[in-house]
Amino acid sequence: MSHHVTAININLLPSDPFFATPLGRMLRWALSAGRYIVIFTELIVIISFAARFTLDRQLTDLNKEISQKKAIVLSYGELEKNVRNTQTKIANYDSFEQDANLAEVFEKLSIVTPTQVALSRLGITSSAITIEGSAPSQSVFNILITNLQLSPDFSAVTVSKVESADKNVPGLVFTLAAQTKKNTNLEAKTKKP
Repeated sequence: MSHHVTAININLLPSDPFFATPLGRMLRWALSAGRYIVIFTELIVIISFAARFTLDRQLTDLNKEISQKKAIVLSYGELEKNVRNTQTKIANYDSFEQDANLAEVFEKLSIVTPTQVALSRLGITSSAITIEGSAPSQSVFNILITNLQLSPDFSAVTVSKVESADKNVPGLVFTLAAQTKKNTNLEAKTKKP
């Protein structure tokens, strides 16, 4: 005959009736799950603490790199100041050259303009002139146009307006424009070092 031995479990601790209630079951679950929550939270804190060292190192490297680049930029400060001064001098020279050309254009325009022509408005740029004025007669106006067309200093003469003057004043009121030709002597002088 064979004896079959069965395992007997004896629990000497009395069961608490509180853990049989819904609140007790929820408290038992919170205590068992709470261990994992605490372990997970501590793990996050440890990872954050370790990551802080990495981030501090990166911040230190970035600050050092910024300081080096700032020193490089500051070292070019004097060069930039010299370049800006040179650019200002070049712009002043170009302005002076243009003003010299404008003075020459004004002088050449006064040569071709008849003395009877009264100018009410004169615009001179480096490449063109615009004239508003009055001429006492058609023949004086024709002399002005002919002089501008025959002058080697002006080209593309266009008349945009010709009207008779006021009833009390005889003559013509006109507006015209012409292209100026740059002086080759001035350009040759500026190109010679």
